[in-house]
Amino acid sequence: MHTVRRFHSFNAFTFVLSLAFFAALCFALPLQSQNKAVQKKSTNDKSSQTKAKKNTKSTTKPLIAPSAQSKQEAGNTSAIVIDNNQQTLKIGMSLVETDPLDLPQWRAAQMAVEEINASGGVLGKKLELVLATSPNRQYDKVYPGIKRLIDSGITCLIIPEGSELTIKAANLTVVRDVLMIATSSTSPEVTALKDNDLVWRTSPSDIFQGRVVAELLDSLRLKTAAVIYVDNSYGNGLFSNFRDAFTKKGGTVKSAIKYPSMASYSDYDFKEKLDSLYQTKPQAVYIISDIEDGIKITMQSQIYGFYTKDYKPQLVGCDANYSNDFLFAVNPSVIEGMLGLSYVRPQNYPNHEKFLARFKKFLQETKDTSNYAFNVLDGLVDVETMDTYASTAYDAVYTLAFAITKGNSAASADVSKNLRLIANTAPQAENINPNEFAKGAATLIKGKRINYSGASGPVEFDEKGDVTGGTYTLWRVSKGRYTVTRTVTFP
Repeated sequence: MHTVRRFHSFNAFTFVLSLAFFAALCFALPLQSQNKAVQKKSTNDKSSQTKAKKNTKSTTKPLIAPSAQSKQEAGNTSAIVIDNNQQTLKIGMSLVETDPLDLPQWRAAQMAVEEINASGGVLGKKLELVLATSPNRQYDKVYPGIKRLIDSGITCLIIPEGSELTIKAANLTVVRDVLMIATSSTSPEVTALKDNDLVWRTSPSDIFQGRVVAELLDSLRLKTAAVIYVDNSYGNGLFSNFRDAFTKKGGTVKSAIKYPSMASYSDYDFKEKLDSLYQTKPQAVYIISDIEDGIKITMQSQIYGFYTKDYKPQLVGCDANYSNDFLFAVNPSVIEGMLGLSYVRPQNYPNHEKFLARFKKFLQETKDTSNYAFNVLDGLVDVETMDTYASTAYDAVYTLAFAITKGNSAASADVSKNLRLIANTAPQAENINPNEFAKGAATLIKGKRINYSGASGPVEFDEKGDVTGGTYTLWRVSKGRYTVTRTVTFP
């Protein structure tokens, strides 16, 4: 077992960031040969069709469904694309090259595509995953690639980049009649979108995560908490739901500190925010962040002396803190005993366990430079931390493929109409597990109904396109590693 070295200074932190940059650079090179998505900044990302607010705003208005006239003006891309002259059936996927949470999702989607094609493909055609890559999560960098996918005629899109980008991208995809499945978007604001039933997700709403964290603190008899959270749809939504649930249980949020959502935090100093966060000496500190900012918050909490011999609060992390990068970068003594939640880690669930075994094997057998970014950290920490949302991306591919098969159409309206019919529990529906595409497709072609039970858990879509249940893992950092203490199933 490799022991993770302790980091005590910014020099070590800089080294880790350099390592991550090198790995990301290696990853980007092969992607460029696979993907022709436009990388230049578009001047149309603030057009009249785009109603999303800037990333620094605290809220995003629900999307207003476009009128029939606006759809016609935008160009209807949802024509049936099951064309005998096409050799492949294309599904689009947006990908941030440098995001550690995006990479496993792309790999899992790849694995799903290969399994489906090995089973004969979709309606006799090979399924093809078309990537649109971007250098970071800023929407002006992501927008051109998504637009290029839509302009090419793709009608179904998988987006793994999180809530803020999902909401902003919906202002383009809904107007263009493109169906989008988000695989790591958890903000309750996604539910509120008026999207013509074209925005779906295989990850659950943070309504559940906020409640579970509140119940966790209550069970530990921690009655005061401070929260530091990123000012975007994800951070605002999760904080609001935690605050409401925690106060209902008699807890007090002593301070709530938000900070701007940025492409990079390399030059950002959290000192002023941390002064306010720790001023009231809360019993628990809840960090709602992405990976890089979460690393810096915890490191600077130690560097600026907020943790002393007499005071160190219980640290609680979000799903983004359950990451190899986070564990590897931060001084283990700082996060020892840290608690947190991560979605899609059901225990004693055969579909997930079998998926995880196949996914590990798939990563090991994938022979390209980009896989090096996974294997570098795999040798240092637990490989299972890589699949936080990998199984939701995998399930997104399968649900799309089954819905297209059932409707004999890749038109967005037809896929939307059939997603619930291939996933939700129903009388006499045949249960279909992951890696059983041939069996499921044959059942659908016979006119019968199936119930796809996913790798991430049972997939049940409600009237808003949200999954209605799932499992959270409660994790603890112990001796430089994540350990699973228990699981919580919801609703």
